[in-house]
Amino acid sequence: MSDPGFRHEGAERRSWILTKLRSLGFLSVADLARELGVSPMTVRRDLHTLESTGQVRMVHGGAALTPGELHTPAFPDDGHAAGRRRVAERAAGSVGDRDTIAVDAGPTAYALARALPPSFRGSLITHSMPVLTLMDGRRRGSRTVSLGGELLGNRHAFVGPYTEAALDRLRARTFFLSPSAVDARGTYAHSPAEASVQRKLAAIADEVVLIATADVFAASAPARITELAGLDRVVTDQHPPAAVAAVLRAAQVPVEVVGCA
Repeated sequence: MSDPGFRHEGAERRSWILTKLRSLGFLSVADLARELGVSPMTVRRDLHTLESTGQVRMVHGGAALTPGELHTPAFPDDGHAAGRRRVAERAAGSVGDRDTIAVDAGPTAYALARALPPSFRGSLITHSMPVLTLMDGRRRGSRTVSLGGELLGNRHAFVGPYTEAALDRLRARTFFLSPSAVDARGTYAHSPAEASVQRKLAAIADEVVLIATADVFAASAPARITELAGLDRVVTDQHPPAAVAAVLRAAQVPVEVVGCA
């Protein structure tokens, strides 16, 4: 529900907008107007004020934080940061300087984007808002292709028909898949909408590389993305459970286990 107090307090509105952006990464003008109980014109004035101070950058339909305002991590610490970093660095090591890659949403996919070497001058396709923000702040010669749509807050990812339609004429050498859960029957997302986007990303790629930390093999999620036989390679920080390993072995999917240094 909107708070009428916001209508007359520009500084309070702008503070609220910054707090929300630090949580979600992106906010549309329409959503802000509805939440704040003000007109879209008022929202745009607030965003322009924040942009003039270097805190916010205006994008099509809304606003995102500038790289300098990203003081908080894109994802909370879950105890798997070290393993995630090792997995990301190993997977990123296979990316050529001029490759076109597709990067999933979620913390491990974000770690992979961070692990791309300074020499990367290829193209990166993603529906992840944190990855988009990261790449925007790098000021490199690489190209980033954004898949817009409805923002899925808990994964900071765009989903829906507009996101999928944007993939129809794209192609990637590698899709780095970072699902919410994995078991012997396949890979899973928490949302059918995200699972659908992930399947489309897999379909445009020459190879699909699963990047996962050990917790993903113990997690549960309802929406299946793909069978394990649909993978081309797995990079993980611990050996998968026996049932998962057996299916991968039968499908001749190589597994790279990146242990502690």
